[in-house]
Amino acid sequence: MIEELEYILPEPNYITEVSRELGFKDFQVQVVLELIAEWATVPFIARYRKEKTWDLDEDHIRAIIDLQKKLENIYNAKKTAVNGIVELWKMTPELFENILKAKTLKEVEEIYKPYKSKKKTKAMIAIEKWFQVVADLIKKNREDFVIPENLLNDYSREEIIEWCINIIWAEVSANSDLRADLIETLTKYNNIVSKIKTEKALEKLNEKDRAQIPKFELYKEFSLKISYLKPYQILALNRWEKLDILTVKIEKSDRTYEWIVFHYARILSTKYPFIEALEAWFKEGYEALFGSVENEVRWNLAEIAEDEAIDTFKSNLWNLLMTKPEYGKKILAIDPGFNAGCKMAVLDEFGNPISFEKIYLHKKLEAKAILKMILEKEDPKVIVIGNGTWVNETIDLLNEITKIDIYIVNESWASVYSASKTAAEEFPELDSLDRWTVSIGRRYIDPLSELVKIPVWSIWVGMYQHDMPEKKLEEKLGFVVEDTVNDIGINVNTASSYVLEFISGIDKRAAKKIYNNRPYKSRLHLKKQLSEKVYEQAAWFLRVPESDEKLDNTDIHPEQYALAKYVIENNIKPNDFAKNKDTILSLYKDANEATIDFILKSYSEIWTEKRVNSAHQKASAKIDPKSIKEWDIISWVIRNVLAFWAFVDIGTKNDWLVHISQITDRFIKDPKEIVEVWQAVKVKIVSIDQNTGKIQLSMKGLN
Repeated sequence: MIEELEYILPEPNYITEVSRELGFKDFQVQVVLELIAEWATVPFIARYRKEKTWDLDEDHIRAIIDLQKKLENIYNAKKTAVNGIVELWKMTPELFENILKAKTLKEVEEIYKPYKSKKKTKAMIAIEKWFQVVADLIKKNREDFVIPENLLNDYSREEIIEWCINIIWAEVSANSDLRADLIETLTKYNNIVSKIKTEKALEKLNEKDRAQIPKFELYKEFSLKISYLKPYQILALNRWEKLDILTVKIEKSDRTYEWIVFHYARILSTKYPFIEALEAWFKEGYEALFGSVENEVRWNLAEIAEDEAIDTFKSNLWNLLMTKPEYGKKILAIDPGFNAGCKMAVLDEFGNPISFEKIYLHKKLEAKAILKMILEKEDPKVIVIGNGTWVNETIDLLNEITKIDIYIVNESWASVYSASKTAAEEFPELDSLDRWTVSIGRRYIDPLSELVKIPVWSIWVGMYQHDMPEKKLEEKLGFVVEDTVNDIGINVNTASSYVLEFISGIDKRAAKKIYNNRPYKSRLHLKKQLSEKVYEQAAWFLRVPESDEKLDNTDIHPEQYALAKYVIENNIKPNDFAKNKDTILSLYKDANEATIDFILKSYSEIWTEKRVNSAHQKASAKIDPKSIKEWDIISWVIRNVLAFWAFVDIGTKNDWLVHISQITDRFIKDPKEIVEVWQAVKVKIVSIDQNTGKIQLSMKGLN
């Protein structure tokens, strides 16, 4: 019991530690954690508890939640390690100190790893044999150390020293101060190097992976200081290493060794050089420590690179989801194809399929007859066509028989949806090709409502996206979808149940219940379908156009309605707060100047559609690749934005790149400073490679 009491692990003050690391006030962190404990959602806190959090946004709130969970997980891991080692009677003050100082889960796991194994380590056995006292004598760095007689009665001097090496080796490899110092040293001063594997090793790769070899030419003999590495380089090295094409290591150096060995001498309160035995044993421990730290440094680098890549994905996905909806027009949707034919679907003004048909491009007369029949019978106002392989031929056919506007939409990921459980649930009577065609049409009507049905990690909006941890990517991109849906506000009477699931506080069951009991006349009418808690969290992100209460079509929370009406009727401005304070607080107790500003802004945006990007290009803008000439200027759309490139769809089969240096006349660090996904831009054809057909583009001076 005394042993256990000596090693009590204090639980961190999460509020203090989170606020210190993130730079917030203690009360801000406390309010967020209290509201989350009461089952408040992030969008709700960010929108309607600004007065309490001092205007923290969704990213701030999630950062607080994530860090608190991270610190709690580290504490629980430390507690498990301490309890486990104490139960084994192996805990020492030095080991306990190392656990206390550990800053990451990985570090705690490395310290605890030897003690989790059922098999005893040599260091444990050496301690059990009472050789610790000898190891401590050796660490004093004196040649004249004397081994106790009682040990020499049972073991030879050589045997004792051989056992002691394991103790010192284990102490060096687990020392938290040395570990932290080595991590900092490697990160600041050492190089990461990569080399191509031997031809014999490459021959073992499958055909698909061997085809990747030419793409990594830059990294086959690569060396760069870790502090200079760019995130895309880290991701590239990790990909080629994972494919077993490269060997990637952190370079060892004499300077690094000397730095750490001098640090160890300071820990031992002795001088360097060491006696021969201590030097040899330190080297053994250093090798183990280096291997463990190398893994941790590379893991940290990968996490930083992944986070930056995911930030790019998030930005691109936001812009994609903010594409303007086009409700109110009956449309003809076409999935272009040749051998399998062109699948067609007529959709009503809300995207509901009315009829289906198919034409074959090689049966031109028959195809024209079918198209004319559909156009006369259904009278669609717009034709929407996917940007598949046979899009140009399909457009040519349409242009021969109609003057109706034809729009091209990006059909990426339609196949993911059409084969999904969601699609089968939504259209159980349709086959996957019909579902695909409906999805293409709905991409034009309301891209957000269609894209929320697709697993968010499968929406390709960046580079190395498929190398990201799927769970992490799904969570981070899922937040983007959640924030977008809640930010724009959703018409409860037209939204699908799949969109409703992303509304603050609403789960799948509640979404279906709301959907199945439409239409609603007001938010109060909607309240009958929800619990008090869900209604509090959700209803304010839903619009009810049919309501007689104008505020039901704003971001204003019903608990703020009385204040909102007072502010609007009396033309109150934020700087009027002080002289109207008593009245204002009687109407909404948490109100401040920011509340009034929020009410006025929300009321001014009533009936305003926040989605303004238009990613749909008229078919008249299509390009015949053979007609492109150098110095032509073309208007088209950005499809993707990465660290150094913008991908532009110019109406040919492939998207082409605009390098960061060609985006604008001034210096920029990131293309996102100038362009965003689905932005319409003008590009100039700088050059065309006559052999490969590769096109180089520039945007300088055009936008």
